[in-house]
Amino acid sequence: MKNDKKRMLLAGVLALSVLTGCSSASAASVTSSMAASMAAASPAASSEAVSQPETAEGVVLPIAQGSLEEIKTGSYQFAANITNVDAKKRQMDMTVYAYDSYRTEDIDGLEAGEAIRIHPDGAVEAQDLTVESIERNEETGIVSINGGIEQGGVDLWRSNDVYRTVTYDDYPVYYMVGEFVLPMDENITLSDSSSGVDAASVETDGTNGVASAVGADLDSWTEYNTTVSTTDGKVSSILRIWVP
Repeated sequence: MKNDKKRMLLAGVLALSVLTGCSSASAASVTSSMAASMAAASPAASSEAVSQPETAEGVVLPIAQGSLEEIKTGSYQFAANITNVDAKKRQMDMTVYAYDSYRTEDIDGLEAGEAIRIHPDGAVEAQDLTVESIERNEETGIVSINGGIEQGGVDLWRSNDVYRTVTYDDYPVYYMVGEFVLPMDENITLSDSSSGVDAASVETDGTNGVASAVGADLDSWTEYNTTVSTTDGKVSSILRIWVP
């Protein structure tokens, strides 16, 4: 898979810098926008990945996210929880997260009696869920399987050209991919607008500056607000946004 087809983050995610409003309705809208942008950022959302899903007889499978080794050495964007940063060693410890997304034609053609592979409630191990009922809401773009999350089933939300999992808060259903220690590129950049809904982005570059900024607020870099970009296995940029 070519790097430029994996790196589809900026157009969707940078739009988050204009987030506005602080009411409950606005907060839900902001969270929705954030989650949709992260769907665009995933390697699974690239045109090449969508054209090459895994296959299994009678089971709709998520679009392949790439192996652990590919993520460690390739060029990706992903949700991450940064747990440690070492300026001297120029490296970061992080837990990488993904979520299930599916080709539109697979979900549009899904019927009761078939099965879909999911990571239920963010479980690390995937399971095959038999579809007992399926409802499609054309207005919202949500597909509810087995009554949706309100009845213990699954909701899928159409985002860009794929369907992806959704929670009550409009986030994807994240599951842990693995814990990595990744080197920082010497030209690493950080864009941080997490201080408030109307906050301007604070831009930082270079390993020392980024390490200092991340380390000063280490508990607040989570999969819900942080997107890490890598180039050839090195952390090249970090984006943190405000979330309600």
